[in-house]
Amino acid sequence: MNSEPESLPAEIVDLPLIRIASDLSVMAWEQMLAWRSLLGASLDARVVDTKTSPNDLVTKADAQIEALVRGYLSRVRPHDLMVGEEGADALDPVEFFSADILRRLHAYDAEARLLADLSDDGPALEWHVDPIDGTVNYVRNIEHHAFSVGVCEKPDTDPGLGLGGWRIGLVASPGLGATWLAAEGLGAYRVEGRLADYGTAASANIPARRLRGTPSGLSGRLLATGFAYTGNNRGPQLAKLENLMSGYDDLRRCGAASIDLCMVAEGRVNGYAERGLGIYDYAGGAVIVEEAGLKVSRGGAGGPTAAADAQAEVDRLVAAI
Repeated sequence: MNSEPESLPAEIVDLPLIRIASDLSVMAWEQMLAWRSLLGASLDARVVDTKTSPNDLVTKADAQIEALVRGYLSRVRPHDLMVGEEGADALDPVEFFSADILRRLHAYDAEARLLADLSDDGPALEWHVDPIDGTVNYVRNIEHHAFSVGVCEKPDTDPGLGLGGWRIGLVASPGLGATWLAAEGLGAYRVEGRLADYGTAASANIPARRLRGTPSGLSGRLLATGFAYTGNNRGPQLAKLENLMSGYDDLRRCGAASIDLCMVAEGRVNGYAERGLGIYDYAGGAVIVEEAGLKVSRGGAGGPTAAADAQAEVDRLVAAI
């Protein structure tokens, strides 16, 4: 993996969509930290509920973060569509957060005490948001959890796929202390901490590492994947595992698709494949993989998603999963 120090290019720092995504990650990061002390090994029912199984967890933190993101976007990009996992109603960040946190947001006008409308004359966009990807990890205090957002042009057909129209992706992990981001045609990068930690000025010099996948000559091949929460779906997945792992030496399972995809972009693993994801699960990470110069296949809602350095391997993984 390339460790040469770099800076985030000004053309990425200055992108309005990146600055908006940075604001969203500030709110999500703050609330993941704020809720952390309320979540323990007991999985208290006051703050934790289940989705499809006892281990497929949703917390009040998920819903609250999504509500804050929805409230922010309704003011900053009012003509866009937000697609979230929880379906939470909008919550106004200006009424919710302290002035100290609000001042970290690019869109916040401190004098007027409101969020500015940063819409442009371009097409309407879709914001696919996972407030906490890896909720089980988050609840159990495992560091592999993240806020994830991917932005695409709103298509006339096949809503959500946005084929060929993905603009930016951002994944921010408080547990790992890192933010991954990418913009169409401008590359993919990893930043230690949050973008907002370096200030809100467009001219901020932000240390970053350019992502280019696995360097040639690195020994061993690792595959990242995930498994269903319910036994009915897990059985067929396990039956396909030997074929799926053809050409790989070992398997890694992080429990957060967005982080798995960022690991492909960084070159920590060579490939990734999983079936059953929502679009919000892979939206941000898939953009980061592509902008790292690798190949990705988006599975839509529930289909096979895969990423690798070559299209032939992506196709093989899709067929195998």
